[in-house]
Amino acid sequence: MFYGVDLHSDNVKVALLGEEEKIPLTMRCSFGSSSFEKFLKGLTKDDYIAVEASTNTFWFYDLVVERVKRCIVIDTHQFDIISKSMVKTDKRDAIHLVKFLKYAILNGETLPEVYVPPKEVREIRQLFTTYNLFKKQIVMDKNRIHSLLKQNGCKISKESLDKEKTKQLIFSLPLSSTVKVEIELIYQNIENLTEAINKVKEEILKKGKIFDKEIRILISIKGISVFTAIGIMSDVVDINRFPNAKKFCSYLRSAPKVDSSNQTTRIGKINKQSRKLSITLLIQSINHFRSCKKFDRFYIEKRKGKSAGKVRVAIARKVLVSIYNMLKREQYFYYMDKGCYEEKIKETKIF
Repeated sequence: MFYGVDLHSDNVKVALLGEEEKIPLTMRCSFGSSSFEKFLKGLTKDDYIAVEASTNTFWFYDLVVERVKRCIVIDTHQFDIISKSMVKTDKRDAIHLVKFLKYAILNGETLPEVYVPPKEVREIRQLFTTYNLFKKQIVMDKNRIHSLLKQNGCKISKESLDKEKTKQLIFSLPLSSTVKVEIELIYQNIENLTEAINKVKEEILKKGKIFDKEIRILISIKGISVFTAIGIMSDVVDINRFPNAKKFCSYLRSAPKVDSSNQTTRIGKINKQSRKLSITLLIQSINHFRSCKKFDRFYIEKRKGKSAGKVRVAIARKVLVSIYNMLKREQYFYYMDKGCYEEKIKETKIF
């Protein structure tokens, strides 16, 4: 039996199709209902399921993967008949999924499949999402303090708002009691968020032990900390998933789209339908990478006639190519600073 599943926050639309059948049957089940339990119990080791990628897809995947022969998570961005359909309903989506699933399985074709990482890796990814959310909230809070100060004619840079002297200076200014109360509450919120960030970071470092070998290789590049290495590996999971460096860079959002026809080739923007954590972490360390002569020469060469943003992405991609080759060959960075590497080993609690 083949199942096409259109997943929602509280229910699921299912289309069923047997090997000999041409017209799918459809049903809707609410999570936790008897019909949903009946659907789960009816699954067998001969069944195939195709489900759209969404927020709760991995949860559903964990429920059914041991019950069926194969569960495939579909990337609908690459599935034109669903993503570009003029008439889009739950029933149509489920039917499209089950029909293409049946065709692909019976004819040995491939579907645009989303890789499902192990549960422990998914937990690390979730922690990084929370970490980045807290960081954004702190930036918003600082912007608010800066805005309040500007509204009252005070010139204090955003960069200095973390300093204790700056805080004392702000509360000594002739500001209204309302403004002072507001700034005080925002500072309290920043302190709470900072404490939360430190706890999340500790949890990430603790769970990152599953990538012990890969971390040791990655931190041999100056500019990549243990924390950054865990972030990269939570995206990559297994380097053997990628046949070449080009695929690797594309997956980590550092490869531009290329439109080529005849003798005309247009280089577009980077593909944004891919993992973004690694590229974000690497771009934050661009200045550290430039301390390596190899990357600094590349930076100087690329910055001629290009915007700063494009140059940063180009450097990040250069680093990712090195990372790909290092992980594939299980080799340390050729230009490794041994002193810096030893310090990283000492500072971390993982090793």
